[in-house]
Amino acid sequence: MSTQEKRMRETVEETGKVFEKFDLTPMQGRIVAYFTVSDPPEKTFDELVKYFKASKSSISNSLSYLLQNKIIDYKTFASDRKRYFFITDSFFMVYFNKVLENVTELKQYAYRTVSMRTPEYPVASEKILKWIENANRFQETIENTLDSIKSETK
Repeated sequence: MSTQEKRMRETVEETGKVFEKFDLTPMQGRIVAYFTVSDPPEKTFDELVKYFKASKSSISNSLSYLLQNKIIDYKTFASDRKRYFFITDSFFMVYFNKVLENVTELKQYAYRTVSMRTPEYPVASEKILKWIENANRFQETIENTLDSIKSETK
């Protein structure tokens, strides 16, 4: 194995672990990571099976999930029956939208928590309200950034 290939495999492994933090399985995360570092960026099913030395079922299930969630897509060529998979343009948008959904959900629980607290300990409620305020700013910044990205791609 060449030094270049070792570095690529290490990068796929490390980056794949980061993608796991976004609710991807280890295989799904590594497939996404592989698309980000490989040239050409499109890969066939057989190429993925060969690279990962994984079962066809494992690769197939991972690709199905990634396709369903619009993280990847595929194209075909007229002279070739194979599907060539690649990362979608909206790849990072999917993740940032998921972050926004999680922040929104957490804020709802934080509001509920504050409403249940007794007035005896206002410092705790103030901390929660401050967190909600910061979460609102974070959410607004991300939403504005996503809107800006969407308008650039139109």
